[in-house]
Order: sequence, then structure tokens, then C-alpha cells
Amino acid sequence: MSDLEPHDVPDDVDADAWGLGVTGAVERELTVDVAGLEGLPTETFTADFACVEGWVAEDLTWRGVRVGDLLERAEPAASATHALVRAMDGAYACSYPIERLSEAVLAIELDGAPLPVEHGGPARLVPTGEADCWESVKWVAEIELVDAPPDEEDTAKAIALSRVE
Repeated sequence: MSDLEPHDVPDDVDADAWGLGVTGAVERELTVDVAGLEGLPTETFTADFACVEGWVAEDLTWRGVRVGDLLERAEPAASATHALVRAMDGAYACSYPIERLSEAVLAIELDGAPLPVEHGGPARLVPTGEADCWESVKWVAEIELVDAPPDEEDTAKAIALSRVE
């Protein structure tokens, strides 16, 4: 298994009850479970993962569903410009412009095995390209499309940086 460092799994995270909702400014709200994600086209990529805590996990191989494929099925409203990606723990959320989020992968495997819950399984958002570590949302439970950048609800950076202070 990879050398990606796990954090404690919050009590509110129940991998057996996991589901993903695509909500908000969409024509068709979606709910997907693990089997539904596994039935969608997937892609695989390898990249290093650097954390603000000072460690780097090299050559991680992720397999998952391109977020743009999910968004396409939900048919975003013309007014939708951003999305708030929420974790199953109810506290962690990160906002993205829709164009950038569409390129990210909702990973269901890490290094050829199902993504363990301690690493964000059953599904973790993994941005492609340049990204800060806090943008990789574990236990993704909801992608809410909105018509403006969400500020106060975007907790990811503050929570991540609080771990290193």
C-alpha cells in the first residue's frame, strides 16, 4: 500500500453507508453509491502527493471517475459557476470553479486496491495538476453546484492548516 499518511477517521464517517449526492444548481440531482461509481468509466493516473505537514507520498496511482462525467449526468444549470465539495464528516468542504473541478478524479482505488477508509475511501476527490493538499477531499459525500464562490462554507484550508500549527 502507499505511503500516504492517514488521519483519524471521524466518527461521522461510515463507509458502509456512503453515498454521493450531486445537488444544487443542476437539472437532475444524482445520488450514487459505490457500485454506481464502479459502473462508470474510470481513468488511472500516477502523481506525487505533498502535504503542508511536510511529507510527500511519491508515485501514488489513483483510479477513479472524472468528476466532469458525473457533472455532465447532473446537467449543471447555466448559472452554475462553482461547486462546494463536502466530506461525509459534515465539517470539511472545499470550493472549486466548475471547470477546475471537472478535471478532478473521484478516486475509488489507490495503488491497485480499493481506497481504504483511512485514506478517504470509499471515494476521495483528487485534483489533477497543481493543487494544495487540502483540496483533496476525503469521504466525498456531496458536490453542490452554486452560482457564486462559496466563502464561509469553504472550510478546507483552515482545517488543514490547523493541523500544522
